[in-house]
Amino acid sequence: MTATYLTLTLIASIAALGGAVLNLTGHRLPVTEAQRLSVPMEWLSFPIGVSYALGFLGLLVGAAVPAVGIVAAAGFVVFFVLAIGAHLRVGDRSLGRATVGLALASATLVVTAMYAAEQDDLGGVVATYVRDVPEPWWPVVLLAVIQIGDAVMCFKPVGFIARCFTDVGLPRALWPVMPWVKVAATVGLVAGLWVPYVGALTSAALIVYFVCAVTAHIRARDIGRNLFLNATLSLVLCVAVFGFCFLR
Repeated sequence: MTATYLTLTLIASIAALGGAVLNLTGHRLPVTEAQRLSVPMEWLSFPIGVSYALGFLGLLVGAAVPAVGIVAAAGFVVFFVLAIGAHLRVGDRSLGRATVGLALASATLVVTAMYAAEQDDLGGVVATYVRDVPEPWWPVVLLAVIQIGDAVMCFKPVGFIARCFTDVGLPRALWPVMPWVKVAATVGLVAGLWVPYVGALTSAALIVYFVCAVTAHIRARDIGRNLFLNATLSLVLCVAVFGFCFLR
């Protein structure tokens, strides 16, 4: 298992580093793809290029702390699911790179989790930092209810959500992906009531999501209700749930 883990991690790390370099330097390959998918050019550096770079670092750190590698690989799985959704939304069937990326990320996630189990790393991290049960539990439920409510409003974006997406320049190709992100978050939070480390990972992912949302609002100079009431308040709630409900 160690050899398989190291091999897949090496391949995934090289791929992630390549993605970071191509996007951060504005190479014609990601530029052409972004144009085809109606993705804003500024997104190539952040969040796409930065995500690749952070994932690369996470995979490397995962060799010493497999739990970090699990988070990095899981992040890439989500990344490539969103990428495939973006392709399908615009009717682009050239899914080769995204599909290979998803397969590689999924395989890396599985073998990293198995490697962590062998090393008892994941169990040690969970036992050290994550509660046996979320306490208090009701903020977790509240956050889950908010996420599923948000998902419902995103399936056919209501007025203020559509304006929010438009104001931050979110490509319409990605609009249908957003409710499924919220549904996945809801499932993770609810599962976290019984399997706390799943809830902890979900709330941590939501923190990253809302940090990106706040950044997008600031970059778009959308300084108003969308920033403070929607993105910032949600970020604070996610941090509170992560820190006070799931962590020891």
